[in-house]
Amino acid sequence: MYSPGQQQLQSATWLQNYSGDRPSFQAIVRRTLSTRPYQVFVMPQGLLFLELRHKLGCGGNNNQNAIVVGAMLGGAIGACIGAAVAGSDVGAPSRIENFESCTEEELFALAAKRRRSFTSRIDEILSVRVDSPGAWSRLFADSTLAGWVTLRDRKLGKVSMNVYDQGALSVAVDALPRRLRERAFINVELDRHTAKFKPRGR
Repeated sequence: MYSPGQQQLQSATWLQNYSGDRPSFQAIVRRTLSTRPYQVFVMPQGLLFLELRHKLGCGGNNNQNAIVVGAMLGGAIGACIGAAVAGSDVGAPSRIENFESCTEEELFALAAKRRRSFTSRIDEILSVRVDSPGAWSRLFADSTLAGWVTLRDRKLGKVSMNVYDQGALSVAVDALPRRLRERAFINVELDRHTAKFKPRGR
């Protein structure tokens, strides 16, 4: 099983300024008849899929290395620190809709207004796995794809999520095992030379 890194973050100031403890990542959710962008919140109650009103940006930003490394060092907090240090605009789409100041109740209320939003309750989740394309499969897959998350839920069935940002994938890699423990299967590891995720053991 994946265990989050134990290394300490360097900047205590950034840690003190970051008050959120509600990891989330952006993904394209592929269901039977649709593909839509969502902000996926990893909450104690389960996963909240909040429908986004904009298209997600794809990878390719030169500053995303700082975000990925930061995320692996310190999870969601590290990702935010990495983004701030890098001055990156990888997270630019999320600034269109700022959820940082929302309480959990406000997020659920917002989700209720967006009819395509949905939830996966913690007691209904059977498993979740994180994978990434290897060098060979990248020849046939979208080159901007960082990886994908596959949720299996008793009521929802299979929910597939494409993640197009390495920083976002690092949040999923860090947050899902902490919340779901033995139900989370992390089949990726960070290649520190490329700052991209690759299949574990390759």
